[in-house]
Amino acid sequence: MNKTLIYTGLGLAIAIGGSYTYFSSNSDKAEEVSTQEVHKVSQAQLDKAAKDIGEIKKDDDFYYTMITLAFQKLEFKGEENYRIPGMADVKRLQFDRANLQYLKNRAVAIKASEPYQGILDKWLKGDFSNFENDYLTIRNLKGAVPPSESPVLKVRAAEEEQKYIEHFFGDEGLQINKMDWQ
Repeated sequence: MNKTLIYTGLGLAIAIGGSYTYFSSNSDKAEEVSTQEVHKVSQAQLDKAAKDIGEIKKDDDFYYTMITLAFQKLEFKGEENYRIPGMADVKRLQFDRANLQYLKNRAVAIKASEPYQGILDKWLKGDFSNFENDYLTIRNLKGAVPPSESPVLKVRAAEEEQKYIEHFFGDEGLQINKMDWQ
């Protein structure tokens, strides 16, 4: 009788443990696949993005980083050789999925303001419609600059953006852009 109870208990434990392992394993794989299909960003790419961008701790960090990323897609009034008049020269960051995903991960981790997260979600989906408005929304979130006429001349055409990428990020940047957005 004791052996029967022991074997029954052991069998039940194995069945429950095996079911749990099977279902949690498949759930993790499904989550991993869906994330990879949408974002196609490896851990190595996220690590590089973290190194290039630096630590993101507060909303101000999102502001500066997202403004810098937007330079790739926007041409500004008076811009010459990708330099914006009256603005300090800043380190350029490529507008790529790894950088955007790193920012999104940080936004979730620190519970960044909704406008930043919403724009990042939109960009990660490849939705660049109304890009100038996204830039102006980010710019106005800081509140340091009173709303004024947009400094944006236009959204760069695909060929112009390719030249920008080549100028700052070389052939490797062109390959990343092609892999991410085309």
